[in-house]
Amino acid sequence: MPESDRPRYRIDADRQAAHRRVRYVETNRPDDGSCTICQLDEENPAPLDEKPAMAQDTPSNEEDEDFAESHLIQAIENQIEAGEPAATQATLNKLTLVGYERDECVQMMALVLAHEIRSMLAEDRPFDASAYEVMLRKLPELPEASE
Repeated sequence: MPESDRPRYRIDADRQAAHRRVRYVETNRPDDGSCTICQLDEENPAPLDEKPAMAQDTPSNEEDEDFAESHLIQAIENQIEAGEPAATQATLNKLTLVGYERDECVQMMALVLAHEIRSMLAEDRPFDASAYEVMLRKLPELPEASE
């Protein structure tokens, strides 16, 4: 196949999207050395009525917090079911005996877990299971937030 008949390839990318998707498009147009993505932007402008994909795909803080809370609660439920650490079941029993609802107990334990994870990340250290158990046993007194 002669060089002039060989298909050329160009890159098609959406610069407005939060996640770039690249696809190859066959073309017989020669490359004049300029930026192919810039050429595509000029040839195919984004519709004016369309919101940028980044604004649509970015979760809000509230969604992030709900996501984190649900995963922390699930982690506590898993600990209770597995019986490991034993302090989770003991704490649940103690709190329900003094009148707290089960959901409220699990939420308090999730707050303790979140506190330990936050401390672990801030101090760049491994998870401290003994400190976690001590904080669980102190419930309903919640650990102080250290900023």
